[in-house]
Amino acid sequence: MNQQNLSRRQFLHVSALTMAGAALAACAPAVAPSGGAAPGAGAERKEVRVMLSSWAVAEVPFDQMAQAFSAKRGDVEIKIDSSDDNTKLVAQIASGKVDWSGYGIISPFLDIVANVSSGLIQPMDDLIAVSGEEGAAQIKEDMIPSVRADASYEDKLYIIPYSFENITFNWRNDYFAEIGKTEPVQTWDDWYEAAVAIKEWGKDEEIIPTSFVGGLWTDVGALIASAMEQPYTDEGLLDWLSDEGIASLAFFRKLVDEELTPPHGFDGWFESFQRGKVASVQAQSSRGVWGQNLHGVDKWTTSPIATREAGGGSGTVYWGNGLGVVNMAPHPQEVVDFYVFAFGPANSDFQKAVIQSGKTPVYNSSYDQIINVDPDFEAYKWMIGMRDDVTRSFPVPRNTFYLIQHQAYARRIVEFTDDPNMTAEQCAQLIYDDTVAEIEKQQVR
Repeated sequence: MNQQNLSRRQFLHVSALTMAGAALAACAPAVAPSGGAAPGAGAERKEVRVMLSSWAVAEVPFDQMAQAFSAKRGDVEIKIDSSDDNTKLVAQIASGKVDWSGYGIISPFLDIVANVSSGLIQPMDDLIAVSGEEGAAQIKEDMIPSVRADASYEDKLYIIPYSFENITFNWRNDYFAEIGKTEPVQTWDDWYEAAVAIKEWGKDEEIIPTSFVGGLWTDVGALIASAMEQPYTDEGLLDWLSDEGIASLAFFRKLVDEELTPPHGFDGWFESFQRGKVASVQAQSSRGVWGQNLHGVDKWTTSPIATREAGGGSGTVYWGNGLGVVNMAPHPQEVVDFYVFAFGPANSDFQKAVIQSGKTPVYNSSYDQIINVDPDFEAYKWMIGMRDDVTRSFPVPRNTFYLIQHQAYARRIVEFTDDPNMTAEQCAQLIYDDTVAEIEKQQVR
């Protein structure tokens, strides 16, 4: 998704992610001993290639893990090909001769149905079951169940995620303290009242009380999840036409109309965020860490999103970031062994590096054995709340509708916030109608 990738690239200019990479590189050769045997003298090593999105290689030290696994196994050499273009891979699968064994990053809400139905990736259950790498036997059971469901399609695991992202409320605790707020907002009413108070307190410095970031899941999609026990219809769409869906749009515009957000809810949010002019933002959990890296660890707190009613809603929108096995891969077992070694539950050093990069880990053991007990990770205890929130959340429906809904939403939310005569009911109907019409036009599932 272009908007998501742009945000990641922006962050690479302001975030000190090399700290996590350096920490991992220092101890990488010693992690996760394996049952794999080194080859005899003169034995040919298998070259196992992984096509991996360039932004992921920049954020997380996959290269160090490839080197460590290759050194440990001896019979395998992992090569990470940094690429965001899988055109050649698709063509190779069609021709029947494939060079790559692994592929990522796969975000299930965008990719899993298309990747499975096109034959790009294959299930991994059997390959994990016979892997000799430490942690293979625990990898599925240790994974947070809702994250495992997100990585699966038709009851088969197609993706091993190394982190997940969920939509959260990220707030400047120092700014909120100025208005007497030291606890996270719990409800929409709490959020609104805090935003009004911050607008008054910060008017001389032109502090923006709150912001969205311009994405379907981050903005009104998350509001609908915060308002409904079941945010998706039987069609696999957000429930735009429900009372809660309409209320979500109305609340969004209320914040915009009273100038508690940037124009349209998100215009120019990132530049203002960088300059310390945004007091809170509803966005991916990693954005709170971005703020900590920009302004100080003690300045930003990440909390579950506010709900329409106290204790209501269905958690949050979330998705995993992971890798799959290419269909017709020359070395499917070896690439799965690498995945288990590199970012499976037994590799605590990699899990620590992911946590330090601001990404939320996917294994319960990472919370129980690192975040909960290691004093060096005291600053990341907010992630426990993310695990709890995601545990009660619904996986995004298994379809290819996201971009269609996002495009309809992006167009209509601007019209809605510009036109005082358009009602929330009308906006919801337009988004729904646009989405259904495009689905029928494209005949997608």
